[in-house]
Amino acid sequence: MTNPYPLSSPTLSQSTDPSARTGDQPPLGRRLRSEVNGLVLPFFSLRRNGGSEGIEYTKVVRREGGIQRMHWRVRPHPEYGTAGPFAHRVHRAVEQLITERGLPTANPVPFTVHDLCRRLGLRAGGTEYRKVREALISIKATQVESEGAFFAKSQSRYIDQVFSLYDRIVFAGEQLPDGRTAETNLLYLGTWYLENLNSLYVKPLDYRLYSALRTPIARRLYELLGVKFYRVWRKSDPWIRYRYSTLCKILPMKQHLYRSLVRQQLEAPHAELLESQFLLTATIRPISHARDWHVTYRPGRKAIAEIEETRRRKKNLSICRASS
Repeated sequence: MTNPYPLSSPTLSQSTDPSARTGDQPPLGRRLRSEVNGLVLPFFSLRRNGGSEGIEYTKVVRREGGIQRMHWRVRPHPEYGTAGPFAHRVHRAVEQLITERGLPTANPVPFTVHDLCRRLGLRAGGTEYRKVREALISIKATQVESEGAFFAKSQSRYIDQVFSLYDRIVFAGEQLPDGRTAETNLLYLGTWYLENLNSLYVKPLDYRLYSALRTPIARRLYELLGVKFYRVWRKSDPWIRYRYSTLCKILPMKQHLYRSLVRQQLEAPHAELLESQFLLTATIRPISHARDWHVTYRPGRKAIAEIEETRRRKKNLSICRASS
């Protein structure tokens, strides 16, 4: 089984992060390499107040061994709750930091909250420092259970495991396992997640576009469709179609029963993606004899350009390896 995705500044106030750097900050990079499972499977709640409810996604799939049932379960920590839209943005900022430093990467990953705030377009004050810290902790505290859902690239198989995206976070001033005091913040990535990054099981995203999208649903659609369009973009009329009820489980978002509410829910996210030319069209059509709708997407110029750039980078990497 092969991977089709092998490659891919606001003014800041004084930070409360004890390990923050001083001086001018470099311009924010455009590219972001995001781990593919995290794009196509739900992990973050799209509700502003995520609460403590978990996320479950089940699907019957056809694989080499025949028809199989995959199950994906996200279990938030009862104290920290579900990782929500802000934690989603923080995680992408972490991936953008890792992208800039280059893959492969290794544990631990040093970081400053000051730098993450810069990548999020926030002023690094006390409130923002607290929010970023809480978001990182909520991601670390969340467990996921995969039954044939998470693809481990290094082993070319879908795994049955319980794990976390982050294994440990040590903030500056806290004690390290060897008894020393940490001089900077250190993030230890989970084994499966780290292995996939280093196996280049990643999809390049335009981080500036991602950051400019205002609605959580638009950001999730950008992630999901960027992967799914790869399979259809060469067709004369490429499109991807979901049942609305299925889309609600994948993103995940609240499922409405009335057409007016469905249109209201998707109107702003669709408008953002159409305006950015990531989408050419986005249509909602009722399904006969069912209280459900088909949501159909066609890739726009921006989506096609991202796929072509990924393919060029793959080709250039293959040439470099052959000549080395």
